[in-house]
Amino acid sequence: MKKAIIISCLSLSVFGASILPNSVSAMELTSESTSTEIQPRVKWSGNAYITTTGYSNVTTSNNFFSDSPSVTNDSGNNGAILVKIVNSSGNQVGTTKEVGKGKTVKMDKIPWNSGSYTLKAKAVTKNGSYLITID
Repeated sequence: MKKAIIISCLSLSVFGASILPNSVSAMELTSESTSTEIQPRVKWSGNAYITTTGYSNVTTSNNFFSDSPSVTNDSGNNGAILVKIVNSSGNQVGTTKEVGKGKTVKMDKIPWNSGSYTLKAKAVTKNGSYLITID
């Protein structure tokens, strides 16, 4: 039995075969992330036509991880906007935030595996097309 194992190991090494993958380093095998910071899961940028009279849907995403997205109101926009997040049932998640022109705010935490959610926005002073970035 010992001879069979030794011969098998020798034949593996002679033919260049390996039990461990060649592309994995020892550092990769031992490193683990212990960070508890919420990592953004949505990355979106685009124009949305929003009004002062009601909230408009900006973008929708499925949520498999905890998320606390940052929302940026581009400096070339007409003014401040109000943003909020609602789940698929229409219930608001977190608080409504005001985002000044050229500013970024961090939205409240969205629980993991809570289904799809939609970012909605409303213009504070002037209707128009607003460039909004979610990161």
